Amino acid sequence: MKDPEKPKKVEFFSLDKKYILAYWVTMTSYVVFFLIQLVTVGYSYNASLENPWIRRIGLVVSVSGLLMWYIGRKKLGPESVDIDPLGEISRRILFPSYRKVHIKKPLVTDGIYAFMKHPQYWGTVMFYIGFAVAIPSYPALAFAILVVLPVHIWRAKVEEEMNLRIFGEKYRRYSEEKRW
Repeated sequence: MKDPEKPKKVEFFSLDKKYILAYWVTMTSYVVFFLIQLVTVGYSYNASLENPWIRRIGLVVSVSGLLMWYIGRKKLGPESVDIDPLGEISRRILFPSYRKVHIKKPLVTDGIYAFMKHPQYWGTVMFYIGFAVAIPSYPALAFAILVVLPVHIWRAKVEEEMNLRIFGEKYRRYSEEKRW
């Protein structure tokens, strides 16, 4: 006999190979970034990244990126974590009392999403660029700009295709209003 209090299970994301590939390419870019950072930390560049004020600016950019990511993540709520295992970990940290229930959520267009479509992606990119400046590493900074940034732009486009399939005209109108 079925328990009447359990909500009906409805999958929110329509996952395809392209979305899963975008996720894993993004995660791989994070690992490579930190490997580059580890290998190059402590190397003296005798250049602008050694300036303590530049490093402080990098720290501010990095912390601002984390804050932007956090605000975007909290606004989406606990049900909106996609396929990633790291998303499940963040769900447990940010929403400890939440028990996983698959429900279909409405399109989020308020809060930070009233200003931008992908605050979590932009916040992540800001974090990596700022981190490479704060703990100076030209190779890590180059990797963040030349790989992490384009990978997030690509992942955002893949996610937008998915959102168009899920939300249709409503998402199309929203994406016309919010360019980035």
